[in-house]
Amino acid sequence: MDLKDLVRALLRFDALSARQWLADAQRSGFVWTEVPAPEGLDATELATAAGVAELLAERTGQRPPSWAAGVPSAPEKLFLVRAATSMPRLRSLCEQEGPEPLRRRGLLAPPEFLKIA
Repeated sequence: MDLKDLVRALLRFDALSARQWLADAQRSGFVWTEVPAPEGLDATELATAAGVAELLAERTGQRPPSWAAGVPSAPEKLFLVRAATSMPRLRSLCEQEGPEPLRRRGLLAPPEFLKIA
């Protein structure tokens, strides 16, 4: 499984592909500490990869990959849920209560972002 696939799905607002990636990772026993630093990504994609890796590692009780700590914020604030750009309450929720590993990198999403049943 390649983290770049998840990152690109998220940045395209492709929730179905992102959920499938997460389900596959969960089934395979994905180990976040072993995820290599993704190559060939722009600054926004790399910030997204690091934020997502930290968030999902935290949620599974694992340590994040060591490379993630050194990744800076995205160059511009970015909502990872398209509706947040047009819905003031959702935008506010993302800005105030979104997952900390994402907010720290200027990536905004609802608190339950990337949780699957």
